[in-house]
Amino acid sequence: MSATWRGVARKDVEDAIRSRMVWGLTGIFVVFLTLLLLAFQAQAPAGVDVGTVEALGFVATLAQLFVPLVALVAGYMAIVGERRSGSLRVLLSYPFTRRDVVLGKVVGRSVVIGTALLVAFLVGAAVATLVYGPPAAGSFAGFVAVALLFGLAFSGLAVGVSAATTTRGRAMALSIGTYVGLLFFWRPLVAGLYWAVNGSLPGLRADAWYFLLKRLSPLEAFRVLQSRVLGTEVAEAVGIPVEDVPADATAEQLEIANRVAGEVPFYLQDWFAVVVLVAWGVVPVALGYLRFRDEDI
Repeated sequence: MSATWRGVARKDVEDAIRSRMVWGLTGIFVVFLTLLLLAFQAQAPAGVDVGTVEALGFVATLAQLFVPLVALVAGYMAIVGERRSGSLRVLLSYPFTRRDVVLGKVVGRSVVIGTALLVAFLVGAAVATLVYGPPAAGSFAGFVAVALLFGLAFSGLAVGVSAATTTRGRAMALSIGTYVGLLFFWRPLVAGLYWAVNGSLPGLRADAWYFLLKRLSPLEAFRVLQSRVLGTEVAEAVGIPVEDVPADATAEQLEIANRVAGEVPFYLQDWFAVVVLVAWGVVPVALGYLRFRDEDI
């Protein structure tokens, strides 16, 4: 075994295959995607034709709930699990550095999550073709790329949590807390901050910094990117009403260009959501490594 992060990554993937984690995750994603595609067709009103884009938008909405949870569960024990079992000491008895361990685990878990998602999307493409007709190649490729980036961001977050904690309980609590916080509390907290500063909830027009803080959530970044590549608005998975926006507001009124004064800042351009997702996959790993580097094993 080469004593670099590549050796750690290879071992992590091999362990995942032996433990059937790869097959389990692949099966979960395949079942999830297939059921959603079939369910969307079944719930469509009689006489209303729905297309592949609308079906993928529905999948993207519920993926905000499902993909982060699976990625966090798959990754939160990556390092702390080896610490508990004592195998981390054995691993570090080889000429591996702690940086090799963290980087190797990130790559290994990313390969596992990425492989499971890719296989699921191949199956999903076949199901979508049979039910709705063949998807547009460009839109489907963009959908897959954004979903992969989303899954890898949470995979990195999970490994960062695993590196920063010393017990399974703490790793689980931090992972679940992060998931619940992003899903249910991020938007209300940002809206609450806006109210504290301006004395009112954000309406159709709001300060640019409000939209920046809102879009710093990986869930919102994912939604923004999927809306862009699919060409249709992807709904929020948990639609908590925190803005003072009329119920009959049109899609045009809700476009970011019509909600901020002047030219749209670069950090509110759709491409910046890619930066946000990359940051969520990288920054927790860096912080976790810094803590892991200085701890006694």
